[in-house]
Amino acid sequence: MIAQKATILCIYEILKMYTDETHILSAEKIREKLKTVYDVDMERRAIYRNIDALRSIGIEIEGYQENREGYYLIDREFELSEIRLLCDAVAASDMIKEDTGKKIIKKLIDTQSIFQGRMLQKTVFVKAEKKISNKQLFYNIDALNVAINQGCKVSARMMEYGFDHELTEKQESPIVFSPYVTLWAEGNYYILAKKEGMDNMEHFRIDLMKDIVILERGIDMIFGGFNPGQYAKEYIFQNGEKKEKYEIECRRDLWQNVADTFGKDAVVMRIDDYDISIKIMAVPSQMKSWVLQHIEECDVTAPRKFREEIQKIVMGAYKKYC
Repeated sequence: MIAQKATILCIYEILKMYTDETHILSAEKIREKLKTVYDVDMERRAIYRNIDALRSIGIEIEGYQENREGYYLIDREFELSEIRLLCDAVAASDMIKEDTGKKIIKKLIDTQSIFQGRMLQKTVFVKAEKKISNKQLFYNIDALNVAINQGCKVSARMMEYGFDHELTEKQESPIVFSPYVTLWAEGNYYILAKKEGMDNMEHFRIDLMKDIVILERGIDMIFGGFNPGQYAKEYIFQNGEKKEKYEIECRRDLWQNVADTFGKDAVVMRIDDYDISIKIMAVPSQMKSWVLQHIEECDVTAPRKFREEIQKIVMGAYKKYC
C-alpha cells in the first residue's frame, strides 16, 4: 500500500510516462491510471491539489486553462532531440561495450514519455566496436578523478596491444605520476599528468591502464598553470606538430572532401569554371595523408621538405608495384 504522502509522486510519474504535448490526460484518466498502475484511489479535487503542488515547486505542467483538454508534463530533463543526440553518441562510442550501451540508451529513453520512447526505439543504433575493450576503463576514470580531487599521486601499470589483440603490460610498468585533469579527445580518454621526477607534462590513455593505486603523497605542483584545451589541441590533435600553410589546385567537386577534412582551416581563394584554388592550414602528417589519397586529383604548393617526402613515398610505391 502506497503511503498517502507518496501519492503526489505517483501523479508525477504518470505525467512523466504517459503524457506529452500530443498525449494529454484528463483528471479522470489520471484517476484511472493511478488505480491501474499504483492501486491508488484519489478524488478529482485531490488530483487538482497535487498538480498545483507540483507546479509550486517549479515543475511545468500544462492544464485545462491552456489547452481545454487536460494535463501533460512540459518540464523534462532532456528534450527529445537531445536524447536522440545522446543515444547516437553512446552508440557511436567504441569505448562503451554493446551491452552497457544498450542499458545507457534505455535509461536515456526512459526520461521521455512511453510514446516518445517508442519513436526513439524505431531508430537503429549501429554498434561498430573497433577498440579492444578494457573492463576497468570507467573504474580507472573514477579512481583518477578521486586522486585529482584529493591532490594525490597515483601508481598505475601501463598496457599496450599485443600481436594477438590482447592487452599486455609494458616493460616499464608500473609508473608513478601526478594527475591533473582527465579529458576526452580523438575518441579516447586521457589523463594529463607528470611522471614522478620529470618536469614536462605528458598524456596517457586511460583505457591502457590497470591496477591504479592512489598514493598517500601529494602531487607535484604546477607553477603558472596550464590550459588543458590548448594542450590537447597541440599534443593530442596535432601530435606536437605545428600547422603550416599549403595551397592546392583541384577540381571544384573535391571541395566537399576538403571541407570535411580540414574544416575552417581551408579557405577558397579562387573559383574557376572547373577548378578551385584553396589555402589550407594543417599539420604536415594530416596534409600528407590527404595528398596521398588525392595525389592524381590536385597540385600542391607546399614547403620543399614536404614535397620531397611525398615524392619519395610515391616513387617507392611506383617501384614496388609497377
